[in-house]
Amino acid sequence: MRSSDRRARRLLPPLVAGAALLLAGCHNPAAPPPAPSTPGATPRAFTVMSTDRVRVTDPAAVTDQASAMFSLNVFQRLMTAAPGQDVLKPDAARDCIFTAATVYTCTLQKDLTFAGGDALTSSDVKFSIERALRLDVAGSSTSLLSSLRRIETPDDLTVQFVLSREDTQFGWALASPAASIVDEQLYDADEVRSPDEPAVGSGPFVVTSFDEDPDKASGSIVFDRYPQYKGFSAADMDSITYRTVADSATIEDAMEKGQVDVVWRGLNTAAVTRLSQQVGGSPERVTSSGFSEKVLPGTRVLELQWSPGSASRRNKDLRTAIALSLQGDRTLDSVVPNGIVGHVPSFPLGGKAKPKVTWKSRINLTLAYDPTAPNAADLADQIRNRLEDTGGLSVRLAPGTADADLVLVDRKAWTSTALSWLQPYVDDPVPASATAVTATTNAFRASTNEADTTRLLTSLQREAASDLVLLPISQSDETVWVRAGADVNGGSYGPGWQLGLFGITA
Repeated sequence: MRSSDRRARRLLPPLVAGAALLLAGCHNPAAPPPAPSTPGATPRAFTVMSTDRVRVTDPAAVTDQASAMFSLNVFQRLMTAAPGQDVLKPDAARDCIFTAATVYTCTLQKDLTFAGGDALTSSDVKFSIERALRLDVAGSSTSLLSSLRRIETPDDLTVQFVLSREDTQFGWALASPAASIVDEQLYDADEVRSPDEPAVGSGPFVVTSFDEDPDKASGSIVFDRYPQYKGFSAADMDSITYRTVADSATIEDAMEKGQVDVVWRGLNTAAVTRLSQQVGGSPERVTSSGFSEKVLPGTRVLELQWSPGSASRRNKDLRTAIALSLQGDRTLDSVVPNGIVGHVPSFPLGGKAKPKVTWKSRINLTLAYDPTAPNAADLADQIRNRLEDTGGLSVRLAPGTADADLVLVDRKAWTSTALSWLQPYVDDPVPASATAVTATTNAFRASTNEADTTRLLTSLQREAASDLVLLPISQSDETVWVRAGADVNGGSYGPGWQLGLFGITA
């Protein structure tokens, strides 16, 4: 059986299917989607459409936005937060508190279960977090758990995290994808689970069909409400299909034909501008095809990141020339975006910066980008032009390539904290700064004094601006498009503004 054939199968555990039928009589079902245009046809599924493809279904290995969305909706973490907020909320936990300076104790809610039917206990939490640390996937949120020394489970409902040092940020680490809880009876302790295998969590939704393949132009994932979910983000809809397509034009066509209910990312700038003009000219504030717009201010952040493995990364003159060549286009002045507590302007903006080329031979670089992100190809080409205008560089664009010198990153931090935004830098500063960055980061984590935390965050942001291995490019709004009769409320997002299907209603 081919991999693509194996993906398009039913994944609903029999126990969950039975439970869903038993509860159908007492659940208030969501309103059905619009009736199909063909008489007698079966009503189509409620559909969320995007160009963001889910690449990874194992939460310990999540490194991209779409996979973070998947993890948020299928798995639980001990803690979470409302979108963009800096106050933690319990999810699988009933509460989590510091019971000593270096002991963080969480009490689980009673009677938690995984979608496959197994009970969720403290042993699963211990297994899941130790597994994530053991797998240590580069680019994941695992490093946020770096202060953890060991985990103790005195009973089925109690988890004690013993830390190697004081860490006021540890609760936020437990709200990140790598801290998602998986069933120790089903997940391999030493291997990342393949998307070909069922994703079994205890979150708001159960995946009942997975048909995502990188070799295909489109795909779909069916999320059914998990009736036994207990936590912060209970789902309203009984079933939602997340459908990925190749480009903006396909999404616009689906909107015109009534084939989609919610559009999450994927429309290019021209399409967004055109649809926004339609909304502005409509008394009902909708597009010609009946979609309203929900603007999420400042939630799209673009950064240019040097790959840690790039040999050219060690060249400070090269890093400086690249930063200067982009200064006139940059609209974001720190790796911690505006609106995040602790943001400090650190990078210069605008002006007529003149890159200084000090090397005699032309340097060849590769620039990777995610081709499914809105306008990514155009943005990468613009950056390439700026770099080549220095006169000493040739830049080859490499869409989707993991092994590149530079990567254009369309980032959403795992949580809404400054440290989460700083993570890509503090994980891989230049070698000469590593000791100082680690010391400053640890001091920030340990501090409870507001003046000290501000000073330490300022120091980290300015060090990032000096090292120039992570360059902020821009911060802009994102727009979610919602057809008449549906809604995506304010609670429809994760701590870092990842899409939460649980907040969608119809």
